[in-house]
Amino acid sequence: MEKNSFKNIFVDIKTRTSKVENSIFQILLKKLSENNKNLVFLIEKGLSFNLSEFKISKEDLEIGLKGLMNKGVDIYFEENDEKNSFSFSYVSGYKIVGEKIFIFLPIFILNAFEKNSFEYFISLKTFFYLRKKSTINFFNLIIKNIDQNKNIEVSLEELRGIFNVSEETYDRFFDFEKNLIKPLVDKINEFSNFQILYEKIKKGENKNNKVIGINFYIENKILQKNKSETNYLIQIIKNQITDYQLVWESINNSILKFGFEATKRNILFLKENVSGVSDFEIINYLNNNGKNIEEILKLSNHILIKEKYGIYKDDKHFSKAIYDIIVGYDFYYSLNFKFLNNIKKYVEGENFYYKDSTYVIFGFYQDTKGFFKIFEGKEKR
Repeated sequence: MEKNSFKNIFVDIKTRTSKVENSIFQILLKKLSENNKNLVFLIEKGLSFNLSEFKISKEDLEIGLKGLMNKGVDIYFEENDEKNSFSFSYVSGYKIVGEKIFIFLPIFILNAFEKNSFEYFISLKTFFYLRKKSTINFFNLIIKNIDQNKNIEVSLEELRGIFNVSEETYDRFFDFEKNLIKPLVDKINEFSNFQILYEKIKKGENKNNKVIGINFYIENKILQKNKSETNYLIQIIKNQITDYQLVWESINNSILKFGFEATKRNILFLKENVSGVSDFEIINYLNNNGKNIEEILKLSNHILIKEKYGIYKDDKHFSKAIYDIIVGYDFYYSLNFKFLNNIKKYVEGENFYYKDSTYVIFGFYQDTKGFFKIFEGKEKR
């Protein structure tokens, strides 16, 4: 799914959490933001706490967690003109073992802290910090169509409707701005992927005239960052491409889908190891996150003999898995200096790449997950 294909996004906080429930949930969010490197582990094991960390009784904690298990969020959106929706609770379960508690969160909440996810892209976690219905309503207005920076002009009457206040409640605009508009903007700027500036719309040219509305200038910080990253990466391979705009868009989509570091890794691999490829092959390579290595290297005289995706404790265990398989095929490689050097120097987050007259090996490892492919020359067979 391309994130910029989503539109008419609406997040519905069905039932407001109580003060105790919200306090518990904020502790969960803080822990999650500090421990979001390995989502696979969090899905299986949950967030771990000492019961004393919540500073309430065990009974009140359980009541609060059960409340969070029965309250949640609905998300509605359109993708390619098809209507979609999904729902989740704030907490999916918990387990108490002695003085420790393990709390499990839905994948949608975990994804809100995962940079390349749809949930992160729409800044879902921001909703978890917006307690008032008015700020939630306004933030829905911002994310409705997320694939562009935008200006939103809102009349004072519409703003009063968003905040559900009458004209008599804040008869002076100064008080309305101080107590409602500025706190809303500050909160969104602090917790979301958006930066908001605003200016007052007045009736007539005189600066003392009555304010009749607000023009909000909204910048999607992710989109702006992606544009600058795309401009940087395309310069690396600009001499290898023909259609600059087409490849630029492909790099930008790759950053949105797989992240900057993964896209940079693939661009550098093209720069250092591959020449004479077409724009189509570059785009296809980026769309597959570099996993169609046999196509980009044109390995027509090789056969794929091993392909493995797995979980590894660290980069050393990952590179050792490659070593063990190759040595099992041909013990000579236990003494092959070039191969051993590549194995020894491999570090997490980089491509593993080895090529000689017999084998071509390509792999990648990060955050406990790794994959590699081993190709053997047909001549050996």
